[in-house]
Amino acid sequence: MKHNQYKLWILNEKVLTPGEEKDLVNHLSICEYCFQLNQGWQASRTFLEKAVMKTPAPGFTARWQNTRIKKCRLEKVKRYRLTMFGLLILAFIASMTYMVASNSFMHLLGNFFNSIAQVIFGITNGLATIGYWFRALPMYIPITAGLVFFGLLNAFLMVGVFTIWNLKSRNRFGYETAKN
Repeated sequence: MKHNQYKLWILNEKVLTPGEEKDLVNHLSICEYCFQLNQGWQASRTFLEKAVMKTPAPGFTARWQNTRIKKCRLEKVKRYRLTMFGLLILAFIASMTYMVASNSFMHLLGNFFNSIAQVIFGITNGLATIGYWFRALPMYIPITAGLVFFGLLNAFLMVGVFTIWNLKSRNRFGYETAKN
């Protein structure tokens, strides 16, 4: 048995012709499913008609409008950032395409590796010079300098760890808020 037409007649609440109403009443007397649907819908409709309309809290409209304005601003900022990021990516791709097509990319890559090699050679040369001077000094001076250096490094590290621990575990005042 097809129920779709009867469901529409029950739930849409359109004005039925006398013939349609007679068919619906006959169907409701035969079909338990449609009878329960009709009873449930009538009870729900009665409940909806008797429901009391709640009034919003004072200032609800202003709060809602302010929230909506903030959301619109955030969406604008997100769109702006996305647009800027897209333009930067596009500019990067365009410049890479130009450099590869004009063969200046290979010159740029060569200069980059040359600069890195120069920095590495400079650091190596500087360390060799420092090593030469440390070997020329009596043994207790480099050891003492190393101990002082590592002691200061440890002190700064411990101060940093305790500062972070203190910031995380301190009590906040009433005017301060925790970041979520």
